[in-house]
Amino acid sequence: MIAAVHALTGATLARLCGSRTQAALVGAFSHFIEDMLPHRDLDIPQEAALLAGALSLIAAARGTESREFFGALGAVLPDAENIAGRVLDIPEKQLLLPNHRGYHGPKTRTFNVQIVIATIGLASLFLPESKSPTKGTP
Repeated sequence: MIAAVHALTGATLARLCGSRTQAALVGAFSHFIEDMLPHRDLDIPQEAALLAGALSLIAAARGTESREFFGALGAVLPDAENIAGRVLDIPEKQLLLPNHRGYHGPKTRTFNVQIVIATIGLASLFLPESKSPTKGTP
């Protein structure tokens, strides 16, 4: 899964969380789920550019101290192992995370699934914050 898509998903799910810590954990969990979907990966320079753009957009829309930004960071953190594996030429079977050791979604030639997920993630950045009822009100 493209790292920018992971980030947008983490930001979207973070809107449902009560804290930045919870958002980061939910984002990390979402990474494993998304890696099981059929997807196409990109080369590291392309991944890095798209991720930088996604994180910049999330930061501009919600701020770097927001749950959304922490959710995005949590969602891309598992790929640090994947990138290290590629850069250092570590065999896939030696990676620690199961979704990087071969329990990965099927490879595709298209970006269809990722485009849908990214579109939802982008749209969620522009939805207004929901107002929680204050304590003591019905």
